[in-house]
Amino acid sequence: MEGSDRWASPMPGSVLLGAAAVLASLLILLLFRWYCGSSITAKGRLPPGSRGLPVLGETLQFFAGSPSLELHPFFKRRLERYGPIFRTNLIGVDLVVSLDAELNNLVFQQDERLFENWWPESVMRIFGAESIIPSMGSFHKHAKNLILRIFGPENLRLVLLQDVQRTAQASLLSWLDLPSVELKEATSSMIFSVTAKRLISYDSSSSDGKLWKQFDAFIRGLLAFPLYIPGTAFYQCMQGRKEVMKILRKLFDERKKAPSRREKVDFIDLLIDTIKEDKLAMRDNFALNLIFLLLFAGRT
Repeated sequence: MEGSDRWASPMPGSVLLGAAAVLASLLILLLFRWYCGSSITAKGRLPPGSRGLPVLGETLQFFAGSPSLELHPFFKRRLERYGPIFRTNLIGVDLVVSLDAELNNLVFQQDERLFENWWPESVMRIFGAESIIPSMGSFHKHAKNLILRIFGPENLRLVLLQDVQRTAQASLLSWLDLPSVELKEATSSMIFSVTAKRLISYDSSSSDGKLWKQFDAFIRGLLAFPLYIPGTAFYQCMQGRKEVMKILRKLFDERKKAPSRREKVDFIDLLIDTIKEDKLAMRDNFALNLIFLLLFAGRT
């Protein structure tokens, strides 16, 4: 028995060696498919770029900290290296990124006829699954028409320019007693005040600034790694969105219960009329997420 045991003991080692050889072959095959597969199977010529690491792609570089909402270092480095159109891989998905204004304008005009929109799940969680992002076609066109009624050229000339002038004068007066002013932040605050006034009749001078503060928390974690754990930047981002949506929901519900105003003075009035008239079966959540997106645009 002892001799038999000694004779059988080398077998597991040879099995492990064979398994390791198979795994190594599979790994080489996967690496080959990862780095070469997309260029082999793609129809036509792909733009320059890199797929990064297997599975992870360039996800870690993308979610690395960025000091501001200016052009992200991830895009800036690739713009310098590859030009305005390049390919990458984020969270396991092959993507073509366009920083070219003319191409982007063409994409937005086509309403998915030439290009397919895709958004990571984390982005949909941040901006709302029923927001304008996934809503193309008739919903998109109707929402665009509503927005133009508030921010279109005619309203810009008659109303918005006066709002900007008044807000700028008030801000300049408030800076007189300050030792220093962070110009970029102060300018962003002015733009947000004008936008919020036209969207929801928000008066920053008579409020405690809560809406601005919550949006600030939201934006600081916008490009963070999507890890929803207390203490992380993404968690703070989602909490900021939650608080902003509470404010908007309260305002929206109060406005819906109030008597209809003859003159539609802000964007909420237009949305409520659309919902009451059942145009395109617009739901409250869609309307709230649309307001959130427009406020976000005004904040950035």
